[in-house]
Amino acid sequence: MKDFPRQTKRSSKSLVRKKTVIAKRSSFRFALTWILMIGVALFFVQQRINFIKLEKEVQILLKQKEKIQLSILPLKLEERFLTQHDKIEKRAREELGLQVPRQVQIIKLKHSQLPADSNE
Repeated sequence: MKDFPRQTKRSSKSLVRKKTVIAKRSSFRFALTWILMIGVALFFVQQRINFIKLEKEVQILLKQKEKIQLSILPLKLEERFLTQHDKIEKRAREELGLQVPRQVQIIKLKHSQLPADSNE
């Protein structure tokens, strides 16, 4: 044990390494840096999760829109069929007994001859 100095009570205190204030500050900075990095990473992960959820919702809504548009197609065709003038005129003549008025049956009124509006 020649390589080691003699240890006495007084000299043993000088051999113990004390943590300096700088070492404590650097470990605090290191921990704070890691906490910030983890916080930022969690923020970005949450943003990505929200984006994926919204993307799924948009896909669902687009599918619903497509289904609704497909269900509207037959209704548009039916509307076109039912609003054809010749079909309407044919039904009016056959089922309701209506006919185009003759010139004698048409009476034209002037604005002054119109009856007064009575809401009483």
